[in-house]
Amino acid sequence: MPKLTVLLGRKTIRVYDLDQDTITIGRDEGVDVLIDNPSVSRQHARVRREGEAWVVEDLGSSNGTFMHGERIEGPRPIQPGQEIGFGKFSVVFGKVVGEAAAAAAPARAHAATIDVGGTTHIKSHEVKELLKESDRKRRAHIVWESGGQRGMHYLSEAPAALFGTDNLCDVKVPKAPKHHVLVVNRHSGCEVRNLHWLAKMKVSGKAKKLAALDDGDVVEVGGLKMTFVADIT
Repeated sequence: MPKLTVLLGRKTIRVYDLDQDTITIGRDEGVDVLIDNPSVSRQHARVRREGEAWVVEDLGSSNGTFMHGERIEGPRPIQPGQEIGFGKFSVVFGKVVGEAAAAAAPARAHAATIDVGGTTHIKSHEVKELLKESDRKRRAHIVWESGGQRGMHYLSEAPAALFGTDNLCDVKVPKAPKHHVLVVNRHSGCEVRNLHWLAKMKVSGKAKKLAALDDGDVVEVGGLKMTFVADIT
């Protein structure tokens, strides 16, 4: 039985079994997959069976339905693993993906709405929070490892962040110089500064006192390892 995985950004919202020949997606109460968000039209898109194959079609939505970044016109054949975009959301046809791939509890699409945390469907205020979190995860951040622990710090939350073991640090870690690793976030990019006079800092294997950070750069100093992840645009 084919699956339909509903995503917001890369977050899996719900997985459906396609146990009927037609699935309608939109924000009208009468659809099969209901999403209460202005980016989704009341009757937005339809996935339906044609013989042994499946097709997707837009239902005259305001924002369009997309495959491979192209707005579709008329019914379009869809293969397992292909993604359909509509508004802020997308669905992957034919398989379970994302966070639900390892352990999903499929729901029957017939007369169903999307469940999130026990609610009956995604309501507008819940969508706003999901969109906020999705956007946050696309912003530049530092993934740090220290003393057997691991954490993440988003650089959009402050123009600068001090990493170290001291209680006064913005990011307190188990093992590192006391408070002498500074990451500065500017419009022109991010940079890291080693403010400690003794501990040596390496940026992607090269000794540095100060360095501009590129996506994937690894900073190591005094038992602290930090990986820089740039904005996803």
